[in-house]
Amino acid sequence: MRLTHGIPALLRMVCAAATVAGCAGSGPSGPSFEVSFDSTLARSARDRAVRVEVYLVDSCADVTLGTRPVPAVASTYVLRDGEDGAFGDALEPGDYGFYGVAQDENCAVVAAGCAPVTITNEQDTLAVTLSAFESGGCRVDQVCSMQTGDCLDGSGGTGGAGGMGGFGGTGGGALIRVDAGLILLYAFDEGSGSTVADQSGALPAHDLTIADPGNVTWSANHLSVNAATALSTVSAATKVVTRAQASGELSVEAWIKPANTTQSGPARIVTMSVDPYYRNFLLGQSRDTYVVRFRADGEPDWDNGMPEVITTIGTATAALTHVVLTHKSDGAEVLYVDGVENTTFMRMSGLTQWDATYPIIVANEATNDRAWLGELHLIAVYDQALDATEVQQNFIAGP
Repeated sequence: MRLTHGIPALLRMVCAAATVAGCAGSGPSGPSFEVSFDSTLARSARDRAVRVEVYLVDSCADVTLGTRPVPAVASTYVLRDGEDGAFGDALEPGDYGFYGVAQDENCAVVAAGCAPVTITNEQDTLAVTLSAFESGGCRVDQVCSMQTGDCLDGSGGTGGAGGMGGFGGTGGGALIRVDAGLILLYAFDEGSGSTVADQSGALPAHDLTIADPGNVTWSANHLSVNAATALSTVSAATKVVTRAQASGELSVEAWIKPANTTQSGPARIVTMSVDPYYRNFLLGQSRDTYVVRFRADGEPDWDNGMPEVITTIGTATAALTHVVLTHKSDGAEVLYVDGVENTTFMRMSGLTQWDATYPIIVANEATNDRAWLGELHLIAVYDQALDATEVQQNFIAGP
């Protein structure tokens, strides 16, 4: 099993990109590596690059250029020419992607690239060439931290999560998660216990209780559901219905890592329901697809949220994935996978038939017969339909 390092534990580097074609690193353990710039990259862009971060990922297909990968197998720094840096841990032999990102002194990304690599032993040298890439840096009221690559406000506090995925943001601002309209937020970062707190700040709080704590495993930043159980609110999630009916809109967001691509039913990732047939909404998994049900006035079998909306075949994999459903007041729905629009549907509008007595249930149904297994990293619900830019913003920000 590959060793995964948390992104917040990144080690940083500064590369003398203005005077050399690239940077190299080696160290007491792990492969050495080389980072260079594409020959077509303008000298002015190379001169702007003052820091580079490097990552080992499962595959370059998992990378969105210009953002920090979630998750990364390992990450480290490249030092100034002639100095050392290494991944620091023995890595499992195999095929990976080697990803690098260069930033300027304003935290803007100026170059990025990823190359497939194969690790056979600790003496391997991994290489990647960075090509031109442009993203916005810090705002005029912020400063770029050379230690973290994040945009900080004038007092030295974090002015935005540019370092946790956005690299200084877009359009000159730092990226953070969308919080407008947030009504439920489960970050699964408690680390222990049988309660998952609703961290949305919208009252009343609808915390989740884990029915079978022995069937889950806590990690620092997620909860693994290893055997069938249910995480549910102890009472009705009334604010969800109140807020959704007032706006006529809803977004359901999940960062999850399925245990397999055979669970079905659909297996419930998150649902607001009382049994398999009566619900307000559902986000689930059916083998290698994601499934949505949503109660809307006038639809046949409306009380079960039919008809189902399903992502394309192969979108559900045993990898960390970002899935978002958005429902607009006119009935337009979009399913996004990893920040990209996957499926659209036009449903009847109107939420007058929503039932305010239903609880929120995660990883199962109220009847305990639609279990979902895997890692829960984040679940959020909004009382508005996030647009494509906001979905992408949350994807870049990460769980």
